Amino acid sequence: MKNRIKRHSKLELLEHWSIAISGIVLLFTGLGCLPLYKRYYITDLPGFGWTGDFYNVTVVHYIASIVFLSAVIFHIVYHGLRGDFSLLPKKGDISKSIKVLAAMIGLGKEPPSEKYLPEQRIAYVGIGFIIILLTVTGVIKVLKNLEWIVLSPSIESINTLIHTLSGFIFMLAVIVHVGTVVLFKSNWPLLRSMFTGYVDEDYAKHRHSLWYEKIKKN
Repeated sequence: MKNRIKRHSKLELLEHWSIAISGIVLLFTGLGCLPLYKRYYITDLPGFGWTGDFYNVTVVHYIASIVFLSAVIFHIVYHGLRGDFSLLPKKGDISKSIKVLAAMIGLGKEPPSEKYLPEQRIAYVGIGFIIILLTVTGVIKVLKNLEWIVLSPSIESINTLIHTLSGFIFMLAVIVHVGTVVLFKSNWPLLRSMFTGYVDEDYAKHRHSLWYEKIKKN
């Protein structure tokens, strides 16, 4: 068996999959709130009849949002208290990202990388911003249902529009994120690590040499 290096703790894996699964449920139920599933006969599929009931879809959406928001808050607090800011962008990440993406299709060589690739750090901030928009506008959509909170129709419309658009952008970001991991063989070890928590030492030494050197020093 090859030597392995721990990349993610069990707690980090739980955090990641809580966000991932609840995020997918949010996207699915969000589309159901539009509504779309009766129109396109999704409700006729076995086990999907509940998606035609707005109340059921909304309840599942709210439950998923609680899990999602809790996991996001935990992520921020947990990594903040540990002083782990390795996912935040660094100087030169844009140019390095271009080189990494080019190397994935056989053009050039990847630059030395930290624990996370430069495009991962850029995507982290971008998705984080979308999550903030989704969260704020989502909370406003919930609060407006309280009888003592009254919003003007124009504010409600703008808030709903921002929530819907940011939801679609989040969906595209998820598709791109999963696609780049699944379609490119060079990223397969990263995919495995999201289930096992480990990567092979040879992979870490080759592709994440800066991170590997830090690990060996410590």
